[in-house]
Amino acid sequence: MTPSERRWSLAAAISSIAVFGIGIGISQPLLALMLETRGTDSSLNGLNAGAGFLGVLIGPLLMPRLVARFGFKNFLLTMLPLSLVLFLLLKPFDSLGAWFVLRLLSGISGSSTFAATEAWISQLAGDTGRGRVMGIYTASLSAGFAIGPALLSVTGIAGWPPFIACAIIEIVAMLPLLAVRGGAQKVDHAGSHPLAMMARMKPLVLIVILFAMYEAATVSLLPVWGARAGLSVAAAASLVSAVFVGAILLQIPIGYLSDLVGRTTTMRVCAALGIVGAALLPLLVGYTPALFVVLVIWGGFTTGLYPVALAIIGDRFRGADLLNANAGLVIAYGTGALIGPILGGGGMDAWNPHGLIAILAAMFVVLLLSTWWRADKAPRTPASSTQTAQ
Repeated sequence: MTPSERRWSLAAAISSIAVFGIGIGISQPLLALMLETRGTDSSLNGLNAGAGFLGVLIGPLLMPRLVARFGFKNFLLTMLPLSLVLFLLLKPFDSLGAWFVLRLLSGISGSSTFAATEAWISQLAGDTGRGRVMGIYTASLSAGFAIGPALLSVTGIAGWPPFIACAIIEIVAMLPLLAVRGGAQKVDHAGSHPLAMMARMKPLVLIVILFAMYEAATVSLLPVWGARAGLSVAAAASLVSAVFVGAILLQIPIGYLSDLVGRTTTMRVCAALGIVGAALLPLLVGYTPALFVVLVIWGGFTTGLYPVALAIIGDRFRGADLLNANAGLVIAYGTGALIGPILGGGGMDAWNPHGLIAILAAMFVVLLLSTWWRADKAPRTPASSTQTAQ
């Protein structure tokens, strides 16, 4: 690829997945709120959402061979419309049983989309400045996730408007990819299976599982912690927004940091600040401005763990191995996202309300220790295993 083609492909991949993130940001709270207004039991509501996470564990297993056969661009231009159709079918097939099936399939298509896009971005980024590029990707995606719920407050949850809004957004997400030249980037079919790659990345897989546990528990339970700790409903609801602000603002600086001082050092800094931030939260409940400042910094550095992990596998693997490594990390993320809210909720039941914060702090302690785990370090896959776009 020429430098200009590479830059455009990078911009298209990042902008496309960021817009796709807006659609995800709308759909998740929309479906939960629709079930809530119908009086659906909370456990059933949670299980219905869990069907999507089950799909997250399946999709990345299918993605590498499909991308190897059809190329990144063609694969994404198939998965994005499929995700759109599955989402729109939720409206006419409006029953809990149908939603279990549709959300499972949506989890498969969505997770394979994310895994493929992350591998493509990492490959396009090259070895110089990969951390910065992955930071731009994560900041853009975080912005998309944050915008989605705000748009839902405009469309409401009744009737077709939120579905139509999400459909328009996902159509827009496809447009940058259509202008990418030579999207059939060939990748060798040879390469380890995603589960085999996870065994080769033991410390990194554990780190991503712990990160996902933290993120899922924080998004779902931090407002509950805030309300039980004495914050107003409005302030408690805004806690996650503060975390997202940090996730948007600090990813590019963290990416630069990982390029300058190394990935492992940056990961240790993020994990250490995760511990410190968690320890400060209960102490700042009565000081709301300071609490929100700490949440912005805490959210930024803790979110930085994931793009640094993506940069590490981009440094180590090429071609089909990179595809399978990314798929393995997405599977690890899905595993942690399933466990995190359950563990966090149990912590709050055991110690109300600060058990959640204690669990989060413990996660970061284990995560920090994991950065010193020297497991089987695979040599970098030769660059020749990846061919440029035609």
